[in-house]
Amino acid sequence: MKTAIALASLVSVVTVGHAVAQQAPLAYSDLVKAVRTYEKLEGGERVIPNRILFHAVKLDLKPFGGSSKDFYVVKRDEIGFICQTSSKGFKGGTVIAEVVKHEEGGEGSHFYTLKNCTPATK
Repeated sequence: MKTAIALASLVSVVTVGHAVAQQAPLAYSDLVKAVRTYEKLEGGERVIPNRILFHAVKLDLKPFGGSSKDFYVVKRDEIGFICQTSSKGFKGGTVIAEVVKHEEGGEGSHFYTLKNCTPATK
């Protein structure tokens, strides 16, 4: 009986852990919403929620161009993306990457740092 209960508990923990590991990536709209909420906060309250940082996000990155190595999804949103690392010759496209940092830029802009920018496989 004790073995059956212990086994059932273990299976439950493994199932929950597997479900968390298989969590669907966030969307660009989730990042926009987090930034807009952040902008309304005061002083020490200004933090990006844990549901954003250190979670995967699926984005269609476009290069800013010129000498910039940064990317955007929708320019008018004033949200840029910095790739901590990227695959050789990466110039944008659909990626699934972990958000590791948020920084407030000048004039209301924001930057998210992505752990690794590599084209997503379909």
